[in-house]
Amino acid sequence: MSISYRLSFVGLSLLTAISIAGCESKSKRDFNVGCQSGGTDRSTCSCVYDKLEAHYSSKFMEQLGEQQVSQLDLPHDFSEQMLRAAQACQSR
Repeated sequence: MSISYRLSFVGLSLLTAISIAGCESKSKRDFNVGCQSGGTDRSTCSCVYDKLEAHYSSKFMEQLGEQQVSQLDLPHDFSEQMLRAAQACQSR
């Protein structure tokens, strides 16, 4: 195995690792798909998700994404936080 081949392989591996680390979580992708299906643009949907995640936690948002719609167990202030986030993201 030549040195240039090894360096290429290491470089490709690092690039792949960096790319994977920068990807959105499954819960964020799913949220964005649902949000966009309602007619909102991707950047606004992503902004809303980020604000909700900052208010609650990434763990909460992941758990929320795993719940059935009919069985959602939301915090009492979730609707208010969603509205605040949407307003803030649309006004930017």
